[in-house]
Amino acid sequence: MNTGTKNKLLITLVVALLLANTATIIMFWSGKKTGPLLKPGGAPKEFLVKELKLDQKQQEQLDALVKEHRASAEQLRKKTREAKEAFFDLLKQQGVPDSIKQVAAKAVSVNTEELDLLTFAHFQKIRALCTAEQQQKFDEIIHEVTRMMAQPGRPMGAGHPQGPPPDGPGGNGPPPGE
Repeated sequence: MNTGTKNKLLITLVVALLLANTATIIMFWSGKKTGPLLKPGGAPKEFLVKELKLDQKQQEQLDALVKEHRASAEQLRKKTREAKEAFFDLLKQQGVPDSIKQVAAKAVSVNTEELDLLTFAHFQKIRALCTAEQQQKFDEIIHEVTRMMAQPGRPMGAGHPQGPPPDGPGGNGPPPGE
């Protein structure tokens, strides 16, 4: 690949990331609620416990996994927020070179990728503590759980006044109990 083609590819990637971030910020600022919310006092963790019929030992293991993941995920979320702030602080400067913008955008995407991989590994650990029957049920409800966690404006660790979302694929967000 020649330099011109690489530059065009990088510029296209940066523009796509900017559009995705802009759309996310607009959705966040608009504060629109989409889909039903959790039951009072409920959380994805409680939903998993109920749906998978986890025994006491499994529940204790789940609690430990959630606590471990929450600490790691919060550090990554903080790094992502800081990277986004640094990225958008570039707006205060005149004539910022594309290479600087690309580096700043890449820092945001790297942190987001790390959080997604951390969350994926977290769900693998949860699935691994299940029996074969529970794993089958886990596979059926995982999209429902991720959709619960992706509710806009949902404070970490708090439930909402309505029931779980309907069946079907969902988004992603913090792990159970967050």
